[in-house]
Amino acid sequence: MISQLKYALKYFKYLLFAKHKKGHGIHSPFMFELITKVFTNKPIEDDLQKVFDIHDRLKKSTELLEFNEIGAGSLYKRKKKQSLNKIIKRSSVNKKYGKLLFNLIKYFEPKEILEIGTSVGISTAYIAQASKNSNFKSIEGIKAKTRIAEKVAQELDQNTEFIIGDFDDIIDDITKSFEQLDFVFFDGNHKKQNTLKYFNTCLQKVHNNSIFIFDDIHWSTEMEEAWDEIKRNQTVKVSVDLFRMGLIFFKQELSYQQYVIKF
Repeated sequence: MISQLKYALKYFKYLLFAKHKKGHGIHSPFMFELITKVFTNKPIEDDLQKVFDIHDRLKKSTELLEFNEIGAGSLYKRKKKQSLNKIIKRSSVNKKYGKLLFNLIKYFEPKEILEIGTSVGISTAYIAQASKNSNFKSIEGIKAKTRIAEKVAQELDQNTEFIIGDFDDIIDDITKSFEQLDFVFFDGNHKKQNTLKYFNTCLQKVHNNSIFIFDDIHWSTEMEEAWDEIKRNQTVKVSVDLFRMGLIFFKQELSYQQYVIKF
């Protein structure tokens, strides 16, 4: 991970140069609707509030999880114990981006969904709460984290299928289990080589309306390099940089464009 100072400077640069927070100057009807109907969507639905409530409760939990970290790029990979609240603070999406995931699912209504990196199930809950009739699989390498995610899903009456295993070992088989991939959230190993491997594997099941979301695209130099390579892939038509997350669209009817949107 880059230093906190460098990360803060990157965020300041992003705020300085990012544009179109309310869609001004956007000529693409697709992007204008995405910004005005998804990014700036204000109302909080009852289903979303239920996830907010659980998120707030777990952020206060001092329950200790004991595990052996197997994923590269973790902030706490050398520690065998970590409190639940610290795990959420350091690696889970916040409510702002959780709401974004929820809104994206509600708007595009994907049916075949994959999450690479469940952690303790915070992002998983936001996705699943908006996609109760979908085929949603989430993979995680650590049983102790998955156990928390399963409890959250049970409390919210969600139908997520949790799969435990090393991403590199199972990603091929998991991807093959889908006829196509409508929506993929990449939040696992934060190394460049691994991120690109998962991206290229998932590309095998991509179609015109697929959406790929990458978390922590400015988390490290490696992640920025991976993001730069991904958005320049010949199959990609539109990329959107929201600083923490990067969105990829494959709609061939769109003109190639890279957006940096203030979020």
